[in-house]
Amino acid sequence: MSQDELQKFINLISRLPGIGQRSAQRIALYLIKNKQELMLPLGESIKETASVVKKCTNCGILDVIVPCKICSSENRSKTTICIVEDMADVWAFERSGYHKGLYHVIGGLLSASKNFTEQDLNLNKLKERIINNQVQEIILALSATIEGQTTALVIKDKLENQNIKITQLAYGVPVGSEIHYLDDNTLGAALESRKNLS
Repeated sequence: MSQDELQKFINLISRLPGIGQRSAQRIALYLIKNKQELMLPLGESIKETASVVKKCTNCGILDVIVPCKICSSENRSKTTICIVEDMADVWAFERSGYHKGLYHVIGGLLSASKNFTEQDLNLNKLKERIINNQVQEIILALSATIEGQTTALVIKDKLENQNIKITQLAYGVPVGSEIHYLDDNTLGAALESRKNLS
């Protein structure tokens, strides 16, 4: 491996999220030192994953089959669709085991700085899915950021005439946390999202 190839390898690693140049150098050296046990199998796995993983044409979930396992499942409620930003959000919901319906991955949040516009949102198939599955509820499960809230409002406006219930995740106090450690926005959101106990 020439110095140019090594530098190219390091530069590619540094393009991964959360990996800077120094971390990329450490990772590259570690992989090279563990060529047989890690580097070559990792390379094969990357190549294999790139060839078999596809985006579901219904919901945008990444899977090895199309439509994905969730869209194809007879055990999922077809009347509820949870709208999420990306696959990491799907994995989080699936880990929790609480959502028994379908998903719709929009692929990002509206952001002028990232040049992500309304046209970039994966919404084309959503209205068709609402009609075909006789969807009763859309859950907007987007980040509690300005971009997330703006995106939620745009989606809500686009679905206004669909005659379905549109809900949004409640925001507030994380389970197990103490009130005095919360920031003002979290405490305010918790107060606004309070529920009746009687």
